[in-house]
Formats: sequence, structure tokens, C-alpha cells
Amino acid sequence: MTDTDDPANQASHSKLPRGSTAGGSHRRRNLAILALALCVGLGAAYAGRRTPVGPQQGVGISWPNGAQAATKTRLRVATYNIHRGKGTDGVHDLSRTAAVLREADLIGLNEVGGPAFWGQPDQAEQLGRSLGLGWQFAPNQYRWLMYHFGNGLLSRLKVGRWTSDPLVYERSKSHSHRNLLTAQIMVGEQPITFLVTHIDRGAIQPVQLKDVLDEFPKHTPAVLVGDFNTTAADPVLVAFFADSNNLDTIGRALGDADDKGRIDWIITRGLNVLSGGTASVGVSDHPCYWVDVEVTSAAENRIGMSK
Repeated sequence: MTDTDDPANQASHSKLPRGSTAGGSHRRRNLAILALALCVGLGAAYAGRRTPVGPQQGVGISWPNGAQAATKTRLRVATYNIHRGKGTDGVHDLSRTAAVLREADLIGLNEVGGPAFWGQPDQAEQLGRSLGLGWQFAPNQYRWLMYHFGNGLLSRLKVGRWTSDPLVYERSKSHSHRNLLTAQIMVGEQPITFLVTHIDRGAIQPVQLKDVLDEFPKHTPAVLVGDFNTTAADPVLVAFFADSNNLDTIGRALGDADDKGRIDWIITRGLNVLSGGTASVGVSDHPCYWVDVEVTSAAENRIGMSK
């Protein structure tokens, strides 16, 4: 009998091709899974990068349904680094943030979080809807294919044109991307310029600060608010306040009660400052500061604290 006639040999020969094919399929499947995992990992790494948001602009801001802009000549201006709504107790609760801001008419926000997931509102919108105020989110970072982080504006008053412009960034000197939000606010019949910023903590800090402070005197009347990550002893601020038209309203309002280590600011030009106050840390790792101001006539053009 020949080998081909031997049933044992036939069985042996018939098994090899089948085993070989199964092994090849298994290897191809593993390679496909590995390639897919690699693609997913690379995609996640790319999407997870913090990338800068370019200049933005618009006219008008978003409002809750049924809300209308108020007409006021006196208003409360607040600045608040909300720390994404995270308190010093580690709890994230934007309702507590809203409670701190309930009496304010015009608010500059720092460390505002973008949408948690696709289709969800950013934190400026959440606070605006909660307080019945208009809102504008000014993101400076893009991550996970969404606007991730930035500044914000809340307003009880009509807002006209607004712009959001990136501040200077150098990889070796900067911690993260920052921007300057500038908006035209109607206070009575008088437009004022409202500027909101959050200066970096890195070596780029004095450059960014000087750029913002150089922009501010181009606008009168105007209010500049935000976390500067520096105190009144900063030489850049000392030189800036040599111009008496630039008023540190928090320092003026709080007097001896002001914190010498304060890094949050409300600065005005061409407005009459009536009073001010603060809400201590707890809801955020920063205090909330506020001042009451009024628009004065061109004839008066008073600058400083009301007597």
C-alpha cells in the first residue's frame, strides 16, 4: 500500500493545512487588535493635548429664555476665579458659586470649565442660566475635541461687540495658554469697555501683564478684572498705578482690610467707585471681590472713590 493509501497519513496531511490556517488567522487577529489599540492610544494622546484657541469675536451674548438686559447706571462688578466650581473642601458644586455671585451685575470669571461631554453646556452657560444673566465663554484651550478651559463673562446689561485674543505664549516660559476677553457693555446710554483676563504663573507673567496693562488705557471708561497672579508690589503694577487714572478699586474700597497678598484685581478708568467687598475662600480657592460703580457724565468725568 502507498503512503497516499494509508488512512493515518491522509489524516495527518489533512490536519496540517487546517492548523496552519488557524494559526495564521489568530496572528492576523492579534495584529489587527494591536493596530487598533495603537490607533486608539495615539488618537487619545492627540485629542488629550491642550492646544490653543485662536482669536474669536462676536456681537451680543447668549441669554436664558425670557431674560432681558437691564438698564442701569449703577452696577456691581465682580471678579471671581471659580476654580471650575471646586471648593477648598474638594467638592464640585456650581450652585455654591452662583450663590456667591447672585447680587452682581457684571462678572469676570477665571478658570471656567468647558463642556464635560459633547452637547453639554460650559460652566459660564450653567452659571448664566442659574443666575438669569447673559453669558459668554472665552476658551483659551482646546482638549478632547472640545473647548476645555478659559475665562468667562456674565452680564445683567446689554453686551455689544466682544473679542477674545490669545496672550503671548512661549513654551519654555509659559504654563498654559491664556487670553484677554474684551466686551462693550451698555451702562445706561454710556458704553464702557470690560476686560477679563487670567495672567500665567510662569516666567512669561510680566510680559503678559504688561501687554494687558498697556491695552487698558486705550479705553475710557473701562473696567479690567481678573487673576493677575501677582500682588501690588509687582514693579509692573507699581509703574501702572503711577497714572492716577488707573484705580485699584479693591484696594481703595477695602482700605486696611485689603489683603496685601491679593492677586485678584478690579481696575477702573473714568468711573465713580462707590463701595466694595469680598467673599472669602471656601467655595473656590480664591476670594470673590466686588465693587459698586456708576457712570458719570462727560462733564464730571470723576475718577476715584465717591465721597
